[in-house]
Formats: sequence, structure tokens, C-alpha cells
Amino acid sequence: MTKLDEILTEIGATNHDVVEMDSAHLNHKMVQKARLGKKPVPRHTQDLILSALNALLREREVENAKTYKRVELFPFAPAESAAADEEA
Repeated sequence: MTKLDEILTEIGATNHDVVEMDSAHLNHKMVQKARLGKKPVPRHTQDLILSALNALLREREVENAKTYKRVELFPFAPAESAAADEEA
């Protein structure tokens, strides 16, 4: 279970609820792939999902909701995170 899946399950949200937050660029297949976490999700898709999730949490006024960062939802981000770790 991915962090994204945990959050959406906890608030009772579906993939469709996330897509509704950014229907111009996001589709159900993108959300499902990210939710399963079996394959890497492209950075652009990560940004779209992150933005939509944060908007959904604000819209639903979830108690104790925070604004998530990409690294919290997608801990195995591609090479960029590894390069940042090496510099630190």
C-alpha cells in the first residue's frame, strides 16, 4: 500500500475524486498507477497528482490535513532525489 493509497483510503476518496481536481491534465489511469506503486511514476504526473490531492484535502476540509510534498507521496522518485542526496 502506497502513501497515496493510504491517504485516499483514509478520507474515503476514489481515483475519480482526484481526477476531478485536475481533469484537464490528469486521468484515472495515471492515478491508479501511482496508487498501486508498482512502476515509477513520471515527475510530471507526480506533480499533477500532488496538486490534485492537496486541492482535494482542502476542498473536503479534512481535519488535521497537511499540505503534502512530492517526496512524502513518492519516496522512490527518479534520479533527481539521488543527486540531491549526494550533494547534501
